Amino acid sequence: MSMMSRKVVIPSDATSAGTRRLWRPLAHPFTRVQPSKGLDRLGERVIGLLRTRREARLDNLRAHRIADEAKKLRSFGEGALNTRVEDIAESAGVGRVGNRTSERTASRTGLDATVVDAAFAVMYEVIRRELGLSLHHEQVLGGLVMAAGCCAELATGEGKTVTAILPAALEAWSGRGVHVITVNDYLARRDAETTLPAYRRLGLTVGVLQDDTPTDARRAAYQCSITYGADKQFIFDHLRDRLSAPLEPRLAGLLIDDLAGDARRSTEWTQRVVQRELNCAIVDEADSVLIDEAVTPAIIGEGGEESKGTLDSHYHQAAAIAHQLEPERDYRVDHRLRSVRLTDTGRAAVEAAAGALPPFWAGPRRREELVTQAITAKELYILGDDYILKEDEVVIVDRSTGRVLPGRKWQLGVHQAVEAKEGLAISDDRRTTARVSYQQFFQRYARLAGMSGTAAEVAPELWSSYKLPVVRVPTHKPVVRVREPDRFYISEAQKFEAVALRVAELHARRVPVLIGTRSVASSERLGRVLQERGVECSILNATREAEEAAIIARAGELGAVTVATNMAGRGTDIRLGDGVRELGGLTVIATERHDEARVDRQLFGRAGRQGDPGRAEAFVSLEDLLIVAHAPAFLKGACARAPRSLLGIAARITWAVAQWSAGRKAAVMRSQVLQADAWTDMALHHRSR
Repeated sequence: MSMMSRKVVIPSDATSAGTRRLWRPLAHPFTRVQPSKGLDRLGERVIGLLRTRREARLDNLRAHRIADEAKKLRSFGEGALNTRVEDIAESAGVGRVGNRTSERTASRTGLDATVVDAAFAVMYEVIRRELGLSLHHEQVLGGLVMAAGCCAELATGEGKTVTAILPAALEAWSGRGVHVITVNDYLARRDAETTLPAYRRLGLTVGVLQDDTPTDARRAAYQCSITYGADKQFIFDHLRDRLSAPLEPRLAGLLIDDLAGDARRSTEWTQRVVQRELNCAIVDEADSVLIDEAVTPAIIGEGGEESKGTLDSHYHQAAAIAHQLEPERDYRVDHRLRSVRLTDTGRAAVEAAAGALPPFWAGPRRREELVTQAITAKELYILGDDYILKEDEVVIVDRSTGRVLPGRKWQLGVHQAVEAKEGLAISDDRRTTARVSYQQFFQRYARLAGMSGTAAEVAPELWSSYKLPVVRVPTHKPVVRVREPDRFYISEAQKFEAVALRVAELHARRVPVLIGTRSVASSERLGRVLQERGVECSILNATREAEEAAIIARAGELGAVTVATNMAGRGTDIRLGDGVRELGGLTVIATERHDEARVDRQLFGRAGRQGDPGRAEAFVSLEDLLIVAHAPAFLKGACARAPRSLLGIAARITWAVAQWSAGRKAAVMRSQVLQADAWTDMALHHRSR
């Protein structure tokens, strides 16, 4: 198979290090590649551009030949097709002896194109018979792109779930296992159940990981040919395995085992870990998993050593002081840098308040740091935007995806400061015992591919972080969606009023409407405004994830009005109900621009799927968070002073600059996370020597 080898500099816990081609040689197996800088970074981008252009030459004739070969298989009986499957699996590199599989060669650096084409043709026919779906030309192209180790940009509704069967089955025939990774447990379970009949006919087994999957069942799922799961399942299992069986003491043993074959593998080790080698990953919603999630590292921690009761009192006392302080007079907030600074008046107020508190508060630096942290929680960590409260716990919401991040905590006392702000019991300030960034984890796969509806905007970063080229695959049918000009307003109140009027107008005509909001709080607020106007609506956000599939299933029906955070429902198609096409299809309304333009594009892509009619509109204001946090002051001032005739032009420039600034800042944060992990690895290595 021609999946490109990854930039891997340290064997994963069970990876066959001998079969990898390293991106660059290193002196020590525990030294991690540092993020590129300067001319090296520029050079990598040039290489990525050239590789992307090479891969982007979609071979349409090849895809048509595969479809033609698949049509010839329609005349095969069931037994004859099964024999054909077995022959192709053997040609793809697997010989079967009983229930065991053994690789034909020690290193699979690639497959002949004729073998790949024959494999895709037989899969095409198996999918038709087992799933009742005939792949279209663009799905075959997407499969070829992923088999080449690239990220295929396939528009919403193009059938990514079924397309992934092609590269996943091809790689799974190697016997080394494939991880198909998506954004949540529901989609993982749904996709596994949908594709299972096809995989079974291809002689492959399928496992699924969920939050409540016990350890033995997890181990069994990883032993399957193909394992479906959310990104958090794979990455935290990897961390838990590192804690159960640290890599360095058994590195030599792993290398010997790889040379000697599977028979020499340590049974004691296999009983302690659940994952096997990180061989191949196919990442659905690749931009969300590989880019958006990469801002926050995955961490497993244990309780700190300080007295919990003492911590409780300190955090709650700091929250009480912060509540008494006033912005501008006692402290200043920089939303662009997400920082807080006490003024001289504020420091004096903190000193006065600390006079009645225990001796812990006597030190100026200590008390000012605690109160500054409490003000940060008060001003910059917003209920409904950054977190929700669930069963008296603070649960983080990813601002990029609108999804909850269960089990995640902010570091350095921020999480505890937010708990104190909400009057909750203080959780342990946990000490990190295992940590890995998303970039670091996915670099450990020998082969990596992906698919997404919106990846072109982050193509340079996908290449620099993962050596993953992006290839845009054309839509199966022309896009006929109508994109209306943005509507601009000075205040958020004016904007919401205009949105409510527009939705009421569409609802009266029974046109289905999907309204995208940036945050949980905004979705709830807009829902109340609509209901006050007599417009019944469904609300989909991080607090209602259990209802996601049912809400999305109804979103395309006559008269349906759905309010959702921008990314909620991602991965689930909105199908138009009877009579909706005649009304112009689904109308999507964005109530705020996102930090990155690709997220806006993803939201608009919910309308007009597979050649359906549709309409996309955007309502934005100068009080939107994107403008407040990221637009330069002189541009905001220019918009505020601009006459109505020029407001649109000024606002477009402001939004473009703000989105560029926000995207750049997020990219820098991801680079810093990777840099921190690289330094952590070096420190741990030197400490162990």
